[in-house]
Amino acid sequence: MPEPVLRTPARMFPWWARLPTRARTALAAGAAALVLAGASAWWLHQDVRDTQLDAARGLALSQSRSVAAEFAGTRARDREATRDIIAQGPVVIIGPKGPFESWFLEAFPDEVGKLPPAPASAGPGWATFETVRFGTPAASCGSEPSRTSTGEPVPVCRFQAAALSGRTVDLAGTSIEVHALDPNVPNPSAAPAGRYTVYVAVDLAAATRTADALVPALAGAVPLAGLVVALSAWVATSRALRPVEAIRTRLATIDQPGIGTRVPVPAAEDEIARLARTTNDTLDVLDAHAHRGRRFIADAAHELRSPVTGLRATLEVALAHPERPAALTNALQATTRLQHLVDDLLTLARLDDTPAGPTAADLVDVTELTRELLLELPHTQPGSTAHLTLHAPAGPLTVRGDRDQLRRLLRNLLDNAARHAATRVTVTLDSGPGQVECAVHNDGDPVPAADRERIFDRFTRLDEARTRDTGGSGLGLAIARDIARRHGGTLTVHPDGRGATFLLRLPAADPQGLSDGRA
Repeated sequence: MPEPVLRTPARMFPWWARLPTRARTALAAGAAALVLAGASAWWLHQDVRDTQLDAARGLALSQSRSVAAEFAGTRARDREATRDIIAQGPVVIIGPKGPFESWFLEAFPDEVGKLPPAPASAGPGWATFETVRFGTPAASCGSEPSRTSTGEPVPVCRFQAAALSGRTVDLAGTSIEVHALDPNVPNPSAAPAGRYTVYVAVDLAAATRTADALVPALAGAVPLAGLVVALSAWVATSRALRPVEAIRTRLATIDQPGIGTRVPVPAAEDEIARLARTTNDTLDVLDAHAHRGRRFIADAAHELRSPVTGLRATLEVALAHPERPAALTNALQATTRLQHLVDDLLTLARLDDTPAGPTAADLVDVTELTRELLLELPHTQPGSTAHLTLHAPAGPLTVRGDRDQLRRLLRNLLDNAARHAATRVTVTLDSGPGQVECAVHNDGDPVPAADRERIFDRFTRLDEARTRDTGGSGLGLAIARDIARRHGGTLTVHPDGRGATFLLRLPAADPQGLSDGRA
């Protein structure tokens, strides 16, 4: 018989189904850890980058305000002093009439409109952030360097344009109000009064460098986390499967049922513990069947030995003394008893090999079947002189089951009653709620209370029926109870004045099913 194979939905990845359980668990856990760790690393990188960008934007805004304050502090009296401020970094000042410094117009004439001045409603502390894509500076940018207040040449246009050329730059802007100067103090270089907007470039590269510095560490930490999780899953799965391996090892040592071997049950109340208990329950059933089978074989051999020995002795006497016909008669009787015993053994073997429940679902009229058996009883029990009586209702009493098995059940009960009756055997049929009752009473010796269950065991004879010439094989009542249970009924013995009563209860046939069957 081929071994059953557990089919798994792995058609797309057949190699996955062939991997051991611990390997699949470790790979799945490691892959999940890689995904989670990678997502966490990406989130951390973005969070650090965003934090540094916010810090850089705040720093640029603070610088713009400092430049604006310094610009306002000079009262814009001297463009040379303003150039000292601009020379500190990429600073763009937008005045009432456009860029305050000519270098911006000279270097980026197309980007002038991208930096709007502060609105008229802008109050103290007003701030804005603008993102501008700068192109290539004009060729004339920085042809003549400007000079600071100390006289040092500063190529303002080239210096500022180089910091902005070809980049997408975030600019932090703030506003400052420049008031008109005293008209009595001539200052032709002074900026006109009005609102000025000061823009300072945000250093995005520094923020990006800080975040990118974490990439090597994160690149090593992510696979390491996946490896650690995979190894942990491997170890945990191996420890979880250790009880399963112990169960398998113990089962492998069982070479035959009935030796009492049991698998260890883990202390944890989980699926493995339930598996171990179920395995032990199955072993209990197998041990019971094995013990029952060995006992059956031993009892059968013991029961067959005596009639076979007696038959052989009778035949030897018949051969030695052919003038004695009684020897052949005794041999025929021994052969008949042997035939009955073999029939009972075969019946028990068939019942043990079939599953519980009737093998057929025929409609059987118990009243009609009982009448037939009572008519046959004088022929099957020629030595019995008991008077037979049947009490049954007028209508049929119908049950569902195997007719042959039910016939064997009732015949065993009637044979047993005729064998032990003193003068009378009475059969009473009746119907109860959902069941049919059959009481078989004989007026012989009552069954002792201690033996009322034991008589249903196989090969059991009471002391008064020990002789095999008058007693049965000890299998009739055992077969009868087994058939009753397979049909969902019961068979018990009750004391009833002088004698014993065997009470059989079987489920009555469903009225709906009965009407369908008659139709």
